[in-house]
Amino acid sequence: MDGVPKVRGAFEYASDLHRDGMLWGATLRSPHPHARIVAIDTSAALKAPGVCAVLTHADVPGKKTFGLDVQDQPVLAIDVVRYAGEAVAVVAAEDLELARAALQKIAVKYQVLTPITDMAQALEPAAPSVHPQGNVVRTLTIVHGDPNAPADVWVEGEYETGMQDQAPLGPEAGLAVPAEDGGVDLFIATQWLHADLEQLAPCLDLPPEKVRLHLSGVGGAFGAREDVSMQIHACLLALRTNKPRLYGLTIAPERLHEIRRERRPGSRYAELDNCRYEVDEADAMMRREGIRSINSTSKSIEEIATTILRELRIQRQVY
Repeated sequence: MDGVPKVRGAFEYASDLHRDGMLWGATLRSPHPHARIVAIDTSAALKAPGVCAVLTHADVPGKKTFGLDVQDQPVLAIDVVRYAGEAVAVVAAEDLELARAALQKIAVKYQVLTPITDMAQALEPAAPSVHPQGNVVRTLTIVHGDPNAPADVWVEGEYETGMQDQAPLGPEAGLAVPAEDGGVDLFIATQWLHADLEQLAPCLDLPPEKVRLHLSGVGGAFGAREDVSMQIHACLLALRTNKPRLYGLTIAPERLHEIRRERRPGSRYAELDNCRYEVDEADAMMRREGIRSINSTSKSIEEIATTILRELRIQRQVY
């Protein structure tokens, strides 16, 4: 029963966790949507006051990439950054301000590349590949009904969605504590501990039984906490320094897209139910959709199609 402490401001979120002698973490992120990493120099950051560790992709002991469905997201960018905000290096320091100050001392030389910002452009044969395997993650064809059925009305449309993000209570944060058996305990706000574990253990080069995840205070998720964000970074630094490490993503709302990759703007082309409908089926279809019936005998085919599209757009806004 966490409703009462939440409304009273007494609930302990993941960012409120604390251990004596713990370090604080921060991440250096790419300012470019697409660029090649020519060189990274962390020497000045390592000499900065209060800094205990600075890690890059070369310090990831196990698998270099992770992902919920497709494991193609680098733990830390290797040779290319593919979106503005991609993690390049992480720092552990004695307090948060020292960690953030050290980020400014990491010198990264970028060769800026032209990003592909349009999905249709990315599908062109001559489009440059964002990933080595190309720009298509998966091809899935869904066929329902007879697409060649004769019809007097054929409803089709292209539907676009804008960028959106959730706003749950409590930031994405966690506390990683190194264990005596060489493993790590991670106290984290997440949606599913088991899915995080499946991604963390290979990157840390540890057996799953040595990576123990504990659910901390979660202020909601709504799908926002299904992806790994700072979990691997926190564990890497805790294991390197052998000290508990608190890692919190305190990012302004307008910059949340830098750490999350879901719910991007989208565009879909659709034929209604991927079928063509006879005019005398239009009334039944619209009743299924909860739309007021139309008199197909008193309207032209163009008017019927326009009415269906208009009513479907109105209806879709409800969901």
